[in-house]
Amino acid sequence: MKHYIPDHLIEEIRSRSDILEVVSANLILKKSGQNYKGLCPFHSEKTPSFTVSPEKQIYHCFGCGAGGNVFKFIMEMEDLSFLDVVKKLAGKCGVELPNSKSGKSNARQNEREMLLSINEKARAYFARLLKDDEGGRAAREYLKSRNFYDENLLAEYGIGWAAPGWKDILIHLQNKEKCSRTGLLRAGLIKQKEGAEEGNCYDRFRGRIMFPFKDIHGSLIAFAGRVIGDDEPKYLNSPETPLYVKGKHLFGLDRAREAIRKQNRVLIMEGYFDQMRARQHGIRNTVATCGTALTPAQATLLKNHTNRTTLIFDSDSAGQAAAERGFGVLLEEGLSVEVLSLPKGHDPDSYIQQFGPEKFLEELKNARPFVESYIINTIESGDISTPAGKMEVVNIVLPLLTRIKNTVERSEWVRVLTERAELDDQAILAELKNAIKQDRNVARPPTQTDERPGKQNPELYIVHLMLADKKLALQVKDELPTDKFEDSNLRQIIELFYQLIDEGCELRVDLAIDRVKEPATKTLLSKIGVEPIPFDDQERSTNDCIQAINKRSLDLKIEEIKKQRNEALIAGESERSQQLQDQLHELRSTLMPGQIPA
Repeated sequence: MKHYIPDHLIEEIRSRSDILEVVSANLILKKSGQNYKGLCPFHSEKTPSFTVSPEKQIYHCFGCGAGGNVFKFIMEMEDLSFLDVVKKLAGKCGVELPNSKSGKSNARQNEREMLLSINEKARAYFARLLKDDEGGRAAREYLKSRNFYDENLLAEYGIGWAAPGWKDILIHLQNKEKCSRTGLLRAGLIKQKEGAEEGNCYDRFRGRIMFPFKDIHGSLIAFAGRVIGDDEPKYLNSPETPLYVKGKHLFGLDRAREAIRKQNRVLIMEGYFDQMRARQHGIRNTVATCGTALTPAQATLLKNHTNRTTLIFDSDSAGQAAAERGFGVLLEEGLSVEVLSLPKGHDPDSYIQQFGPEKFLEELKNARPFVESYIINTIESGDISTPAGKMEVVNIVLPLLTRIKNTVERSEWVRVLTERAELDDQAILAELKNAIKQDRNVARPPTQTDERPGKQNPELYIVHLMLADKKLALQVKDELPTDKFEDSNLRQIIELFYQLIDEGCELRVDLAIDRVKEPATKTLLSKIGVEPIPFDDQERSTNDCIQAINKRSLDLKIEEIKKQRNEALIAGESERSQQLQDQLHELRSTLMPGQIPA
C-alpha cells in the first residue's frame, strides 16, 4: 500500500533524525573507526557485530544480517509500521504532516491511540479515587501502613485505587469519558460475564491498589492491581491486548534505562513495591519482573542497555528458583549475572525501609557472581564429608556449568567447585566432559555462508563505485544494461540505482533501502553501506569492472551459441549452423585480442 506522506517530507524527517542518536537510545555503542559497534538487539550474541554508520545513516549486523536506515530500525525495535514510525519521528523533529487520507492504513495506529487514551483516562480516574476522602481511605491507610504514602512518588508512578464496585470504572469511562464498551474490552479494563448475553460486562479490577504499567518508551500499556486484604490473587494483571504482551516488558524500565546505561548495571527485583522503594531512595537503575519469570525478550531489552545484571530475589525457595531460571535466560543473552542474597525474611522493600538505602548499597557491594553463589549454597546445604555427598554436590552443580559456553569461564568455575568442595580436579573435569557430551543441545552447527573471501566480484564492486562517485554512476548506467548482472540481489540494487538516477535523486544507501522489498537485498545493501570497499583508482576500477561484466556476458552468449551451433550440425541443419557460426564470429570480434574463447 502506498503511503500518503509526500516524499519530500519523508526525506526531511530522515535528514533530521540521526540514526546514531536513535540507536544509542536503545543500546550501548562504542566507536570503531568511522562507525560504531554494539551487541545486536535482533539476535543473541556475545561479540558485537552490530554496526552503525553515522556517515551513511544506516545500520547492519554482520551476525544475523539485519540492516536498514533509521525508519527500519524503529520498525523492527518497536514493531511499528512505516507510517507509524514516520509519524513518531515527525513529532520528535518538528515536521508537520498532512492529515491522513487513508483510513485503512491508519487502522492499527488509530486503535493504539484509542487504547492509550482509554488507559490514560482510567489512570486519572484511579488516581482521583485514591485521593477521595471516603472512597480512597482504605487504600491510603494500607499504603501508609507500608510507609508508601509519599505523594510525590505516587504521582510519579500514577498509583491509584480501583473501587470495589462491580461496574465503577465501566460506568465512569462510558458515561463521563465517552469510551465505547468495545474499547474497554480491548483495553482489558472490563470482562464479559461468562454465560451472560453479549454486553453484560463488569470491571476487571475491583478493590485494588492500581499500578500503571508502562513500556520502555513511557506509553501506558497495562495495569496491575494489588488487593489490600487477604483475597486471591494478591496481584491481578491486565490480559494481553494490542498494547501489552506478557513477558515483553519490565516494570520501571522506562524510568531506569538512563541510569542503567550510565552505571552499566541493572538491579532486577521481583515486586512493584521493591522497585518503587529503591527509586524513592535514589537507587534508580532498578526494574521489576513483577511475579513472572524472566523471559528472553526481557533479557534482550536489558542487553541493549547494559551487560551486567544483579538478581535480587526473595531468599525463600521460590525466590531462589526464580533466580536460577533468570540466570539461565540472562546467560543465553550473553549478560553477566550476579546475585544479592538479603537476610532471611527481607526483600528490597523491607530491607531499605528498615535499614536504609546506604546499608542496602553496602550489601550490594557483596553481590556475588551467580555461579559462585550457587556453588556455595549447594555445598553448604550438602554433605561433602563423604564421597557420596561430594558426588551429589557435583551432580547438582554440573548441569549449571554445562550451560556456560565460554570454556575459559567454565574452567574457572570448575576450579572454584573443586577447591571449595575438596574434589579431585581431574575427576570433576571428566564428569563435566561427560555431561557436555550427553547434552546434545550444547553443540551448535557452524553458521553456513555463501561468501568466499578473496573472490573478485565485479558486480559488487560496481555497486560500491556507483555509491562513491556520481559521474561514475552515470557511466555505469550508460554502459551496463541490468540484464548483464547475474546476481539477482545485486541486479535489484542496480535497477533501483538506475531508477533513482532517472528521478534525479542522490545515490544514498539510507534513501535506497526504503524502496527495497526483498529482505536479502536489504541485508546486502545495508552491508555494502557500512563496509565500503576502498579503490586506489576509482575510474580505472570502474572501467575494469564494466569490461569484466561485459566480457563474462559475451562469454556466456558465445558458449550458448556454440552449443546451439553444434546441435544444429548434429541435426544436419547446415544453414542454421552457418548462421550461428556467423553470430559467433561477430561476437568474438567485439572481444579484445587475446580474449577469444576456444
